[in-house]
Amino acid sequence: MYTRCMAKSIRKLVDLVHDLESRRDEMIEFMLGEREYAIGSVSVVRRKCGKANCHCADGQGHPQTLYLFKGTDDRRVCKLVRNDDADYMTEVGENYRAFRARLRELRATQKLVEQNLLAILQRRAVTYD
Repeated sequence: MYTRCMAKSIRKLVDLVHDLESRRDEMIEFMLGEREYAIGSVSVVRRKCGKANCHCADGQGHPQTLYLFKGTDDRRVCKLVRNDDADYMTEVGENYRAFRARLRELRATQKLVEQNLLAILQRRAVTYD
């Protein structure tokens, strides 16, 4: 003789899995989009000018130059970004950050899908006596 353990919450779990799958598809579509990426970190380096009376002497410094920082072979490499390319490199740097954020979210979503599928499996399990 066997018994089935069907809880009403299975429907909610199934709906949640479908919602997570929809969100996953949206993230993948974003990452497959026709964007260019600057692999690494595009950021402005702030430096102190050295003038004793300047406001930067006690602060963070003046924003001076834009760099692309990236790691290769356990080394950190920084490349100076020309002023003419600053807007473009800032944009593609943001694209890279957005891609990485979606990738992290995708991994978390996949983990939730798996957890909910296992919960459905447990609720639909039959016992045999």
